[in-house]
Amino acid sequence: MDDQPAQRLSIEKMLNQQGYHRIAPVACFKELQAMLENAIEPFDLLLINSDLAADFALDLDDFFRHCPAIRHTLIYKNLPLHEQVMVLAPSSKVIKTLSRPPDNQALKNLMQMIDPQKSKATRRPWLRKVH
Repeated sequence: MDDQPAQRLSIEKMLNQQGYHRIAPVACFKELQAMLENAIEPFDLLLINSDLAADFALDLDDFFRHCPAIRHTLIYKNLPLHEQVMVLAPSSKVIKTLSRPPDNQALKNLMQMIDPQKSKATRRPWLRKVH
């Protein structure tokens, strides 16, 4: 979730390159709330720019940790820092913070943490099980 169309598209393309295709980009927090209220199944991952929730008096960590419609959340900032840091909160489903929008390597690392089976298959497609 990002209000910048180019950033949403960039993140979607990086996820597509890693084999993830069921992506629902949204531009604002109200759109996200509507999707969550109508979700039939939980979303596996939400990537959100922390700036989008600034207008709401809301603790993002708390909100997403207790939201049954989201399994994992990556909160990122638009700060132009040199290094990305990914922090997994103890006993939490929330993957807390990146210091800037995620790049390809950060998304790859994230997906290896939350979807290790697919990551293995993506890295070595010749080892996939045939059904």
